[in-house]
Amino acid sequence: MKVFTVTIAGAERFDGEAPYTWVVEASDMTSAISKATAYHARSQEERVCDLELVPRHTFEGAPPAKCSYHWNDLRTEEPPRGADEEEDTKTLFHPQAAWATR
Repeated sequence: MKVFTVTIAGAERFDGEAPYTWVVEASDMTSAISKATAYHARSQEERVCDLELVPRHTFEGAPPAKCSYHWNDLRTEEPPRGADEEEDTKTLFHPQAAWATR
């Protein structure tokens, strides 16, 4: 597993707040984006379709030691799930599909 930093902007972007940055472990970038997106949607109670990936702040590796932003470490956490829900997070978000609609 590799470490990835994924930054996602949700509804907070309309209030002038900074996006959320998540650090996750995944086998590849697509899986990392899916994992962070699923966690963000659940923890912030937002719909996946309302979230935007911030490509400039999404990369392989952890944030630099003296970065100027706060980040959330999800390397030891599982995405929150509903009691009766068993979603496959790999199908929640596909970055190429998101960019193809713009």
